[in-house]
Amino acid sequence: MRVLVTGIEGFVGTHLAEYLLGLNGVDVHGTMLDPSPSRTLKRLAPGLRLRQADILDTSRIDEIFHDVRPDRVIHLAAQAFVPTAVQNPAATVRTNIMGTLSILEAVRKLAERDVARPAALIVSSGEIYGNVPPAQQPITEEQTPAPANPYASSKAAMDLLAQSYRHTYQLDVSVVRPFNHAGPRQSPTFVCSEFGRRFAEFAARMARPLLKVGNVESRRDFTDVRDVVRAYWMVFDRSGEESVFNVCSGSAHAISEVIETYSEISGVVPEVLTDAAKIRPYGAPVLVGSNERLRRATGWSPSIPFRRTLEDVFRYWQGEIARSA
Repeated sequence: MRVLVTGIEGFVGTHLAEYLLGLNGVDVHGTMLDPSPSRTLKRLAPGLRLRQADILDTSRIDEIFHDVRPDRVIHLAAQAFVPTAVQNPAATVRTNIMGTLSILEAVRKLAERDVARPAALIVSSGEIYGNVPPAQQPITEEQTPAPANPYASSKAAMDLLAQSYRHTYQLDVSVVRPFNHAGPRQSPTFVCSEFGRRFAEFAARMARPLLKVGNVESRRDFTDVRDVVRAYWMVFDRSGEESVFNVCSGSAHAISEVIETYSEISGVVPEVLTDAAKIRPYGAPVLVGSNERLRRATGWSPSIPFRRTLEDVFRYWQGEIARSA
């Protein structure tokens, strides 16, 4: 089975590559924007077929699809950081919407030429639901999207675009809406990784134990990235007629809990100061999803406890610090 993963060099992409390489009979191809593979991709490279491509370059994407003739496509490539989208919404809209259109068109062209009829998985986001009142949570897939920032809006548009390609062209297109996820190798611009790195620095006595935070009472639904990529793969072999799925743990953790857990793991109790610059006025106080539809269709359930995720993130950053010493 030939699988094509766009954005394979990213946080989720490298974990997905590791997962797919552990399966039998899967030939893994990937696109990456940066022509220089990361250290992780270099380690995995003997089992991968990598191609440099910008998903906005439709000719290049068509060429890759024609060469690979994938059986399954997992579209990860995107601008995925909310503050970046707030600062530069135009670039985020181009990448996320037009890039997804490029992938869907490549799938459609292969299907129309009867060269192949790949199944495609488009990665949306739980952010598309917006500020849902706590009384209406956990959020199901029936909730009407109400994106509250440019990133969420771009994801909602690509979500609807993917569904329209499924219905208009009778293509095998599925959509996943992941809520927050975390794990080793995530960019420190995301909260679990940022705090994991800071606590690793505190433990190594590299920095004064002072932590600047935003709203620590906000609560988010975190799933380990290794459970997330397993869910993505299982969606291809689902039962039933549904094609849109939340990927989430079904429970929420306050940011204050993240800090407390890292303190327990590291043995460091930092001074915690609120930084107004870190408070997002567009952030919902709580965001927790329902994974019942995914469970029924695939049998998936999260297997990695949140504390273990944070332990692994902390150990990852300890390794990075030791490597750079």
